[in-house]
Amino acid sequence: MASIYVFPAGSPNDGRLLRPQGVPDELWAAVESVNAMPHLPGVRYREIPVPSTLADYGIGVELEAGHARFGGAAADAAAAHAADDMSGFPQDAGTGWVMVLYCHEPRAEWGSRWRCVAFARLPLAPAENDSLAPEMYWDGMCDHLVNMDLIPLSGTVTVNQNTSFGGIAARASAGCEIRVSWTPLDVVGADGTMDAGAQVNAWAAFMASVVRSEEDDDR
Repeated sequence: MASIYVFPAGSPNDGRLLRPQGVPDELWAAVESVNAMPHLPGVRYREIPVPSTLADYGIGVELEAGHARFGGAAADAAAAHAADDMSGFPQDAGTGWVMVLYCHEPRAEWGSRWRCVAFARLPLAPAENDSLAPEMYWDGMCDHLVNMDLIPLSGTVTVNQNTSFGGIAARASAGCEIRVSWTPLDVVGADGTMDAGAQVNAWAAFMASVVRSEEDDDR
């Protein structure tokens, strides 16, 4: 397993994370930036493992935007509603993840030691389920990453539609999946440190913005 950080790993040591042996300085600075980042309202964060085939080291964070705005029984009811929907798409939440990857040696295809990869599965209002939807989601994502210092984004947007039959009342529902990768260039100083927490929260902010937009459309 290439992951060097289980979020939030280690036992407290005077309020600080315990650093595993052999972790490069610039990578540990990235780990600490994720640990210290403020959590956005309405977003749930959870650490996930990074496959060893992707890089030498990695920080992975799973995100949910929408259901986390509830608490207690309301959260359970919202989750149950989504599970019973049978459509396969989130109805009032966005789910996804972002991974910050690091290699000992710069990789030509990245142009750096660092690379971010991200995925999101997002709701799509019926009125927006048309040929313009992929570009709309892509532009919205770019708006949230525009202030990040990075090499131009590359990725895909997929719009899917399900139609129910049989014992379920006939209806159609749609969802959007977006996959993207980028090389972060906001390196601070000669030691190569990078604000990985800002990268994670930029993706979280995009997901949260889509869910808030869907809620506004439903009013």
